[in-house]
Order: sequence, then structure tokens, then C-alpha cells
Amino acid sequence: MKEDFISDKRRISYLSATYSRIYRGQSVLIEGDFGAGKTRFLKSLRPKKRHAIWVDSLFNIHETLASILRELNYDTPATYRRTPQYLKMICALSNYFIIIDEASDLDTRVWPYLKRIIDAGVPVVFAGLPKVRTYLSRNHPDILSRLKTLILYPIVVEDFISEYKDIQQEAVEQIYMTVKGDMRKFQEICTDCRDRAKELKYQFVDINLALEFISDLPPQ
Repeated sequence: MKEDFISDKRRISYLSATYSRIYRGQSVLIEGDFGAGKTRFLKSLRPKKRHAIWVDSLFNIHETLASILRELNYDTPATYRRTPQYLKMICALSNYFIIIDEASDLDTRVWPYLKRIIDAGVPVVFAGLPKVRTYLSRNHPDILSRLKTLILYPIVVEDFISEYKDIQQEAVEQIYMTVKGDMRKFQEICTDCRDRAKELKYQFVDINLALEFISDLPPQ
């Protein structure tokens, strides 16, 4: 079942492509800037034949491998001595796929282990900023070649013009251009503008009201 969030053609296409990769035992990199909706996209992944294992990207290699198995109810303390054993157990998994959000936070020493997992046919879905692909292209091009990269763009301005009917189109476009595609900041400013309009008993948010909030933003 698709969430309301998965409604535009690009995300529907990406969802289908990600499922196809997962079912074939292949891996994916979801790339996007801040606020593009990467985490929400990951949460929408619910393939019928595979179960998701979420992994915290802040762990070192020993804790990362142990945490994957703990998600499957294994009693696996994070120790250097058992790391080879844990890696072998993970590579033998079936009917599972691994999700790693905020992949740019991964310990650099984790990547070679992830390569073994990917090569074993256990799908890994990464999500991160564009610098993840830059890092892999420089340091692990062999890993990058194993990933299908899908670039996730923010929901287009037209969708928000339709949603925020009480905000003039000119104001919506100006806010979007100012935040440079950061949809979290975009929604925050739109909400602030709407609240202010209610206080002033305006029927809609015009460009002048929007500029009051935009002018307070630090230069980007």
C-alpha cells in the first residue's frame, strides 16, 4: 500500500525500481539534498517478499554488524572477535533487506564489510546526501558500481501551489527559490506565513507578507 507521500510519478517510478532491485538481491542508493524526503521514502518501502532491517549509520563496524543480527533477535554482543562470524551470518540471510539512512554518517571502515554483504546478494538500500556518491566514486568506485543511484528531488512547487491555496503563487515561488529546495524550511516558512495571516485576519498570504519571513533568513 502506497502512502499519500508516494503520489508523484518520480517517486512511484523509484519505488518500483527499488522493489525490483530488492527482489533481485541488488542494492540501491537514494540520493537527495536536505528535505528531499529520503527518510519518508525509505519508510514507504514494504516489499511483500522481504523484511526490512534498519541500521543506525552512527555505529562502528562491530556494532553495525551486531545490531543487524539483534534486529533478528540474535544475542550478539559487539566484539571484534566475533565480527567475522557476524559477517558470515549476515551474508547468509534470505528474505531480508537492509536500510541505512543518513549513509554519509557511516564509519569509513564499514564500507568494505557492506561490499561483502552486497556481493552475497543481501540487498542494501542506502539514503544520503550527494556527498555519499562523491565519497564512493573517490574511495570505493567498485561499491558505487554495484549500486543503482536514484536522485530524489523535492516535491515540485506546483504541488505546493495546489496544497497551499491560501498562499499566492508568487509568494510560494519566492519562498521556494529562497530556501534553495530545502523542503523542510519551505514548509516551515509557509506555516509561519499562514499563522501570521490568520493573526492579521488576511484571507491569503501575499508576496509582501512572505517577504517579511524571507528577509530574516541568513544568506545561503
